Amino acid sequence: MEHPTLTSPVVTAAHCANLRHKGMYVMADEDPAAVQFYDRYDATAYWCACTQRGFGPDRAAVGPAHCGHDGGRACCE
Repeated sequence: MEHPTLTSPVVTAAHCANLRHKGMYVMADEDPAAVQFYDRYDATAYWCACTQRGFGPDRAAVGPAHCGHDGGRACCE
């Protein structure tokens, strides 16, 4: 069985490949008629695929702001 590629408008190729959030597992098409709402506060719960927790192997918090390839974290792939 072939699994679909996980995609997210929040987690991109610039982020660690192990960064996850629940929205990545919802395989639904976006409603084009829906009004796009942007909130500066991101309440999404993120976790690391390596540790399965909100902290990476280096014991620091995970999230788009923390898990980028240019962030200097040794654990980011």
